[in-house]
Amino acid sequence: MTSEYQIDRVVVPKASGLLATRLRDLIIQGEFASGDLLPPERDLVAESGLSRGSVREALKILETEGLIEIRAGRSGGARVTVPKRTDLARSTELFVRTNGVSLEALLDCRIAVEPMLAKLTARNRTEQELDILRDLHRKFEASTDDIQRYRRVNFQWHLAVASMSRNEPLTALMEAISTPVYEATGYEVVTTPETRRAAVMAHAEVMAAIERQDEAAAARGMEKHLTAYSSILRSSE
Repeated sequence: MTSEYQIDRVVVPKASGLLATRLRDLIIQGEFASGDLLPPERDLVAESGLSRGSVREALKILETEGLIEIRAGRSGGARVTVPKRTDLARSTELFVRTNGVSLEALLDCRIAVEPMLAKLTARNRTEQELDILRDLHRKFEASTDDIQRYRRVNFQWHLAVASMSRNEPLTALMEAISTPVYEATGYEVVTTPETRRAAVMAHAEVMAAIERQDEAAAARGMEKHLTAYSSILRSSE
């Protein structure tokens, strides 16, 4: 008689992986804050019942994930380093670059993300932050005859709008995709005095909406601005 059931291969997790999971959970739950030292290696060996090699492998896993920093010496040890927004941005940018993500996909991503960031900034901005945006906008207006300065200030303005949204994940994504987009083609190829003046006007429209805290208008203005820029880049390919 032929059996109709099948026994799948049983995969037993490595001891080091189990310990890494437990320590990771403790860090995420706040039992160890950023800057805290994990228990010494000998204590982890005694408490877990694992070998020194397995404990070291578990710590190496956490170090690779960016959750701890291991230093040798008398004052060393495994110190917790909670990932920052810049870490997420760097990882995402590496993914974009190493996987050859297309310019078209990056442009679509910006159009999906930045209008929401503008909307949130209109909701959350402070008067001090408005002053920062106004100052950047004045510099942007004055830079239309200097392409490199125009490019730099434009980049700074978009990142400033993103950072004022108070949304860390979206800001990290924006930071990660912005540089590859700006570097995808020479600015001299896709910008003219007319397009630069149009960008200044588009920024002014978004700025006005942010100032009066009109979330919908800020999102619409940013989407219109990015769609126009996207069309210019696509036509230059």
